[in-house]
Amino acid sequence: MKIKDIITALETGENQELALKSLKQKRLFKWLSLAIVSAIVTGLSLVYLVRGERTFSSQNQKILLVILSGLLLLASITCVTLLDKEKANLKTSYSRFKFADLFTFIAISVLIIFHVTTYYFVTAEVNQSSMHPTLNDSDRLIVFQFDYTPHRNDIAVIYMNEENYEGGDNTHYVKRVVGLPGDTITINGANDLIINGTVVQNVPNNYATALLEIITSMEEQIIPEGYYFVLGDNTANSHDSRTIGFIHEEDILAKVIFRFYPDFGGVK
Repeated sequence: MKIKDIITALETGENQELALKSLKQKRLFKWLSLAIVSAIVTGLSLVYLVRGERTFSSQNQKILLVILSGLLLLASITCVTLLDKEKANLKTSYSRFKFADLFTFIAISVLIIFHVTTYYFVTAEVNQSSMHPTLNDSDRLIVFQFDYTPHRNDIAVIYMNEENYEGGDNTHYVKRVVGLPGDTITINGANDLIINGTVVQNVPNNYATALLEIITSMEEQIIPEGYYFVLGDNTANSHDSRTIGFIHEEDILAKVIFRFYPDFGGVK
């Protein structure tokens, strides 16, 4: 029976048994839906927690997600079990259906959003001008963070760990990945930065000396395994690999994929 037919049965007193049976089936579907979603979220979250996936989320948030999804799984299974033992009139059964409908909708929505923002996508705000004109100060972004491996020309979020970089301040930078492990990197007399034989940038004089020192200190001028070379699109004003050197792979946390304020659209 459709909900409007059940409401009619409530008002007229007709088809009570059929309406009760239909309500029980609908509630069973609601609780089973929550149980399935909760089981999936619990399983995935436990796997990711054990694997130690690198994300912006804290360990406490990840643990809370596992606890919440586990409790909702237990609650939904309990409700399914109690359905077989339930004896209620149509009015009470309809009230319980409305509760199940609202509760499962909210619970599933919260679980999915909580899981996605814990492990997959988060929002970020630009607080620098080093990526101008691609990105500007106060731009709001969506970044992808799950099991991220940097690729050439990605715009990436980098954690400036003070233990790994001179002048690192434990904040996050947004830069473009231009050099990958195994790439050859040189700088010529005209201050052209060359990666794999292609001129990437004419380096301003105030960055050239530091970059030359970084490159000449390398073996065979090849970017080592586990390291990347990053630049800001604002050539004249960017604190990047030209002065801080190569970036550890474990410090490249996420890829910028979308800007939603003040402009709206993908970022390349």
